[in-house]
Amino acid sequence: MTRPVDSSRDTVVLDFETSGMSPAKGARVIEVGAVRLRGGRIVDRFQSLADPNIFLNDFITDLTGITNEMVRSAEPVDEVMKKFSAFIGDDFLVAHNASFDQKFLAAELLHIGCGAGP
Repeated sequence: MTRPVDSSRDTVVLDFETSGMSPAKGARVIEVGAVRLRGGRIVDRFQSLADPNIFLNDFITDLTGITNEMVRSAEPVDEVMKKFSAFIGDDFLVAHNASFDQKFLAAELLHIGCGAGP
């Protein structure tokens, strides 16, 4: 059965950069980037580095371009995720690598007490 699309809801397209491949192994979000689409047009943006309070190895820095110095000057990841959760609201979510991003979103929301976790 197909559900009708709720055209009153916007769509948030998100992308995370992370400190590793799995939140189950202690990896955290280090950058959030997102746009809100309404009627196919960008109407809002969210971008923030996040300090996970863990050391980024050379592989992650080479992959993302994000250094330890960059995240140390950013807000703590929990604060960034609280703001991002408010940005998302109840909008639809879209991500290029959805299974990866969903795992991190669920884990980070659990960290801040806003979700049931993965």
